[in-house]
Amino acid sequence: MSTKLIYGKYLVTDAETVIPSGALFVEDDKIVDVGTHQRISREHKAQTTLGSSETLIIPGLVNAHSHGKGITDFQRGQIDDTLETWKWRTYPRIDPYYDTLWSALSLLENGVTTTMHNHGLVNPEAYEDEFAKLIKAYLEAGVRVALAPTLNTENVFVYGDNETFIASLSPELQELCPRILKNMARFGEKEYFDAVEKLYNEYSSEKVHIFHGPVSPQWVRDEALREIKKQALQRSMRIHIHTQQTQLQYHYGLKRYGKTLLAHLENMGFLGPDVTCGHCVWLSRDDIDILARTGASVTHHPACNLRVRNGISPVFDLIRQGVRVALGMDEKEFADDKDYIAEMRLTAKLHRLPSHRLDSDHLRPGEVFKMGTENGAEVLGFGESVGKLEKGRQADIVLLDLGRICEPFMYAGHHPLDMLLYRGQGRDVRTVLVGGEILLKNGKLTQIDREEVIRKLRESIPADYEDQFTKANTLFPQLRAAIATQSEQSYEEIEEWEKNPYYFLNNRF
Repeated sequence: MSTKLIYGKYLVTDAETVIPSGALFVEDDKIVDVGTHQRISREHKAQTTLGSSETLIIPGLVNAHSHGKGITDFQRGQIDDTLETWKWRTYPRIDPYYDTLWSALSLLENGVTTTMHNHGLVNPEAYEDEFAKLIKAYLEAGVRVALAPTLNTENVFVYGDNETFIASLSPELQELCPRILKNMARFGEKEYFDAVEKLYNEYSSEKVHIFHGPVSPQWVRDEALREIKKQALQRSMRIHIHTQQTQLQYHYGLKRYGKTLLAHLENMGFLGPDVTCGHCVWLSRDDIDILARTGASVTHHPACNLRVRNGISPVFDLIRQGVRVALGMDEKEFADDKDYIAEMRLTAKLHRLPSHRLDSDHLRPGEVFKMGTENGAEVLGFGESVGKLEKGRQADIVLLDLGRICEPFMYAGHHPLDMLLYRGQGRDVRTVLVGGEILLKNGKLTQIDREEVIRKLRESIPADYEDQFTKANTLFPQLRAAIATQSEQSYEEIEEWEKNPYYFLNNRF
């Protein structure tokens, strides 16, 4: 049996509970006692002691929405822009195993012990092997993962009549678009359902959860969504789906169904406590009521929504209406660096709603911290084992050094979560445990050679990457321009909308 005593100046067991001079006693993978350092050290003898009088202890952080990329889109050659046109780029292939392993290690270095991976395939023709490599990477890194294969078959180029759209294009684009559709068809509905079933049967475990991952309701057939819901209920699986991320998606729901996409999903019987809706930027009051009524949860991606110009999700009102909201980086962090603490800080600042009233309500630090820990664990299906530091739970624990945070002075009366969200950074993470195993100690990975992973990842990048990227993306500026032109009528109709209450938060009173 392996035993550890972990102590610090502050022990934050959950968003509501702080134990000054607190400690945990861990046996193997479980937390068996929580309390003051004085009592824990008196009652338990441990083989290993971690922490100091300048340590902040928190639960492992949970990244509830991502796509598992180690080398970011910016590093690969893409400048951010609006989603419907931004997505039209392609990258030379990079080894998915080492790319995912690098992502997982970067998460650990920033205190993230559990993540979600919504995976778009690098090589659809070898999808079984690719999914196996992803899971191998997470298991070797030690990070818990909820893996969701993606399904995307409808409205590929524009929201509406794609055949007519393709026929209107230049000869070069008319030749390109069928090639894109053919490549996407290599991982169509049959392959998707086969993959999810096989992954679920072979890999489901305490550290690996398999999800359904239809990309978005406008990009998947209703019949497929119904089958996904049916299978999810039969297997007690969760579903993660991007929903109403952009104005055009909101507009499409109204034009196609006479109601929002969320209202359409509710009418289908698709929504429920097993469903998490990513982004949820463009919502009406009725949409928020639907989410609250059905028990569906939401993941908020503040930096991503800013970077690809989606807007700002009404997180404050979602939470006030009883919707569970978790936090995800979506591979579009504010500084492109996997710093999850920075994403929590951005969330806290973004939702300090404008007001002239003293102490008026707004998103509180404890709520942000809950989004990044307990709520994230719940929406990824790990809610009974991680997200809090309690007896009987898995020992997923992060130790941060308060030295830099408090240098050269810190008012002693500040709450530790305020300290974390005002001044904390990923570089303050010193030690990380997952299931009681020390994976990062004194800022250094303990199980995997970081430099070796970087070397292997670099070796997998084609020597002529720039030339391949330029050639592969030659026609995409024309395609993006054609999509924008096709959407012009939608843009004009959107401009006529009344923007209250959520689309511009400064209009809230």
